[in-house]
Amino acid sequence: MKALASPFVSALLASLLSAAVVLAWLWKTTLQAAAEIRGRQVAEHEASRPEKPWDFWTAEIENLAKELESARAALAQRETELAAREKRVAEEASELERTRAQIEAMRGEINRQLVEVKETEKKNLKPLAATYSQIAPAAAASILAKMDDLTVAKLLSLMKADVNSAILAQLAQSSGAGEDGAKRAATISLLLKRIAAERTPAGS
Repeated sequence: MKALASPFVSALLASLLSAAVVLAWLWKTTLQAAAEIRGRQVAEHEASRPEKPWDFWTAEIENLAKELESARAALAQRETELAAREKRVAEEASELERTRAQIEAMRGEINRQLVEVKETEKKNLKPLAATYSQIAPAAAASILAKMDDLTVAKLLSLMKADVNSAILAQLAQSSGAGEDGAKRAATISLLLKRIAAERTPAGS
């Protein structure tokens, strides 16, 4: 107790107490300053950070959106053009089908008319063929010599084989208008074969 009452000890204790107070104040001040600095840093960081992560790329995203919109418009245009082209193709195909049907109808009509002409021609030639069959082969040949080869072949095709053979023999011996008779008879014979082939049904 006497030692504690000593002025030296009292001064030492007062110095230590004062130093402790100063250290405590410094520690508190340092912590407050550090907290303030940390708070400012956090506040500055929060203030500088964008609200959304993609705000940094607003221009790029806008350009991408424009490109996508342009591509969408181009695709819509191509779809419209394709639809129009398909419509034209369908219309042209329909028109071709109508034309084909008309051609087929015309062809059928022409064939029918040809058959009618052939039948009419045959009816007209039959009496002549019968008449020439009744006269002498030489006389018939002299008459037929003035006709064209196809008409002669048609007339001979309506006669019996022995009759037209005799007339052909007479034609071969004659020479009308400077033409060799044998050559003309050969040509008429070939025509006769063609006519016979046309009259013979396929497969018979």
